[in-house]
Amino acid sequence: MATRVVFANGRELLVAEDEDDVIGAVRREHPNPVSLESAIGGRLHVNWDHVAYVEEAPPQSGEAG
Repeated sequence: MATRVVFANGRELLVAEDEDDVIGAVRREHPNPVSLESAIGGRLHVNWDHVAYVEEAPPQSGEAG
């Protein structure tokens, strides 16, 4: 399941990894930016100093939930 990352400025980002994988990556890489896969493809580098929270994203239409 995808994860929604919400930044302090209100911007949202949907990544392909599930919430546990995202949190694990942050713990491994802190304080460095984390490389995650976008839900629409491509790699993203996320600086966690500006993240307000992460949560499991609801299934998109057509996805098994």
